[in-house]
Amino acid sequence: MVGTALITGGAGFIGSYVTRRLLADGWHVLVYDAHANGNVLTMLMPEAFDDPHILVESGPITDGERLRAVCLAHGVEVAVHLASPLTQDVTARPAAGIADICLGTAALFEAAHAAGLRRIVWASSVAVFGASAHYPPGPLANDACHRPSTLYGSCKSLCETLSRRAFETDGLDVVGLRLSVVYGAGRLRGYMSYPSHMLREAAAGNPVHIPWGRQPLHWQYVEEVADLVATLVVPGAGGGGRTFNAPGDCRTWADIGAVLAAARPDLEITVADEVDPVLADVVEDYDASALAEACGYTMRWPLERAVPATLEHYRKMLASPILLQKVGSVASNH
Repeated sequence: MVGTALITGGAGFIGSYVTRRLLADGWHVLVYDAHANGNVLTMLMPEAFDDPHILVESGPITDGERLRAVCLAHGVEVAVHLASPLTQDVTARPAAGIADICLGTAALFEAAHAAGLRRIVWASSVAVFGASAHYPPGPLANDACHRPSTLYGSCKSLCETLSRRAFETDGLDVVGLRLSVVYGAGRLRGYMSYPSHMLREAAAGNPVHIPWGRQPLHWQYVEEVADLVATLVVPGAGGGGRTFNAPGDCRTWADIGAVLAAARPDLEITVADEVDPVLADVVEDYDASALAEACGYTMRWPLERAVPATLEHYRKMLASPILLQKVGSVASNH
């Protein structure tokens, strides 16, 4: 057994995959989530709440004293901080969103310092950057200036400052990851949940229409994120004090349609030659070379590997009445 890892937001979409991966690596996992039951973990790992290697605590991310006490009580050595509202939630409820992202991250860092944790990995976002017109062509450098166009991005930018402060002032070994379009079986919420819903339809054998064929995106498979966190959460893995662009596969929707057609040639797939007006001015690609230099990690899950894996995962879900019931139950709660 490696030790005990705290995962905030550990019952959500990304958190559930990270929980499963760290368990496979031999960690005990302490899931801390405001909605631990009836969340994605319920359908990804139906056995999770009976697993002796998983501890579950429910509570607000802003309660730093509780986080500290939980870490000390369970002998937590490292933490993965994924608890965060989505972009649209912050837009709809700014005060609550700012509190959960900014105060929650500050509370986690303070609790980790007080409890003597040896390593913290946390999720930032490419939303810290602005429109593509502000930057030179090509993949965006890791140290590009922040020009967030959303409240969510502004909150994550402040969290990157908090991360540097925790490292430089408190000596906390903390590393951040800027995530982009994270997809995979089980994603239920957020504007960019559509790729996951599309692949679920494909796994069910239903026709698929892709409206934004010319729109490029920085695709990150959820297992890629889990692999990356598993690499970085080990104390001494490198990159302390910095926040990195995470690797992804910069491809168009038409590209994912082609990969889907190759994996399921029996499907009816149509692709329109349009650009998503909501995403027309976003940066298309992000340079992850700084991360590779810091810890040696490079992309493992291009679309050609990730799309078939997602289809297979959904196929197993759809074939299981118990999992289907859990999917419906989780979806109704969101």
